[in-house]
Amino acid sequence: MNTPIKHCNATVMHTKSWNGMRSRQAPISGRGTGNDVSVKAAQAKRKAPLAIKEATYEKQNKKMRSEYTSETGKKLGKRLTSGKNKRRVSFACRFAGMKGAMKDAKGEPTKKAMALKKWGFGSVESARNFCQKNKSKK
Repeated sequence: MNTPIKHCNATVMHTKSWNGMRSRQAPISGRGTGNDVSVKAAQAKRKAPLAIKEATYEKQNKKMRSEYTSETGKKLGKRLTSGKNKRRVSFACRFAGMKGAMKDAKGEPTKKAMALKKWGFGSVESARNFCQKNKSKK
């Protein structure tokens, strides 16, 4: 058999596309078909920790809200991600004074950081500035 690559007498076709499929998949999992869909899925799994962390945060938040509703019969208000609503100002003031790191030992965002992000604040400083600017003076 006359193969494009002369190093062996294999019966399979040694073409650029076959070799490309093998090499694309190899660094990701070491096996598989090498098609674009599976490669993209494998790469997404590698980048998933933050997404998983956010999903876990949302799940805990939903559980806490449902427990509060079952205990008190009242519903908690939704997050306010923009505007100068007094609930948002109160949240900003509360979290601006809260101690604790924005990242844990693994370098992932803490629950405090996730809460600030969900309410539209990028950092403790931005929450503090928003609080100082918008809190009512009594």
